[in-house]
Amino acid sequence: MSNENMSGGGVLAKSMAFSLGLALLFTLVANLLPQVEGEAPVEKEVDLGALTVESYTALGEALFSGKGTCTLCHNDLGRAPDILAIDMVAVANAHLKDERYKGKATDAESYLHESMVEPSIYVVKDYGKKGSNDTISPMPAVDKPPIELSEMEINAIIAFMQAKDGHDVTVPLPTEAPAAEAESTEPAGPAATLEEVVAKYSCQACHVILGSGGDLGPDLDKTIGHFSREEIHQSIVDPDAVIVEDFPPGVMPRDFADQMLVKELDMLVDYLAGSAQSAAPSPADHDGGNDSGSGDDDGVAAVISHFGCKACHIMLGIGGELGPDLDTVGSRLDAEEIRQSIIDPNAVIAKGFPSGVMPPNFSEQMTDEQLESLVAFLAEQK
Repeated sequence: MSNENMSGGGVLAKSMAFSLGLALLFTLVANLLPQVEGEAPVEKEVDLGALTVESYTALGEALFSGKGTCTLCHNDLGRAPDILAIDMVAVANAHLKDERYKGKATDAESYLHESMVEPSIYVVKDYGKKGSNDTISPMPAVDKPPIELSEMEINAIIAFMQAKDGHDVTVPLPTEAPAAEAESTEPAGPAATLEEVVAKYSCQACHVILGSGGDLGPDLDKTIGHFSREEIHQSIVDPDAVIVEDFPPGVMPRDFADQMLVKELDMLVDYLAGSAQSAAPSPADHDGGNDSGSGDDDGVAAVISHFGCKACHIMLGIGGELGPDLDTVGSRLDAEEIRQSIIDPNAVIAKGFPSGVMPPNFSEQMTDEQLESLVAFLAEQK
């Protein structure tokens, strides 16, 4: 009996030791894994009374790679001049002498300031928007949304660009914070809405999203509903896995998704997948005066989304421009002509558009019901 008690006690002790060890192991692993919830870093306040040229320059360097999002494009990948690798004061002075320069700057400091707030006044050769003959810069004005640098912050970046190559800092040290800086427009904690997500992570610096933004990356509003949630999620988590044609790899930071909370990432994915309330309007919720009473609007919306019609055509005010605007197609073509243009897209080419863009087998991927639903909807767009 005594031996049985001792044996049972030994088993119990061993079980408790094993359970405790397992619990400690789980605790250790949990603390080693990256945390996906938590508050955003608190923005540092600048003590203007203690500000020196050196600390102002350091602030500019932090803004250059942080809030200013400069390094997204100005790096060694060739999308824009690699500012860290060139003497910006010498470059500025050279550009001022260029016969193409039409701005109002008179020295390097004013040129650098002008290039940040009015980037299209002078576009460096071969760095303009595609098709603009170097007359339009793809760079957004840094004093406007989504970047919205203050005058003090702009000058701090200029100070950094001057000092990094050994030049004198000519911008004045700020003596008082502008009223606009009293409150930060950036969400202090986790973003609660899609709009806050877009602002917090400066998505519009490179992409058109929610109706505005830059064109350094693909127009995301035109892709709504064109890709699955899995594909969108992957493109954010691993942005170089699949590169859209005409856009260079390496522009979007590879750790971009690591900076986001799970619920923020989900909001963005929901919007781009077309499943969020703030997503682009579909035929089902469009109030355009075309109340057919057919009850098929939801089906048309699914067809348009599934086959990515808006990637090439404007429909209900939103979409691409690779193909004709379909918002008024019903005033130009009858139902039979619309049906034929889908079945044989190269039979008649709209003026100003190239042939061969729309796949000739496009309609073969659709059921008869989907085709007729789309034809009926387009015939009503007048």
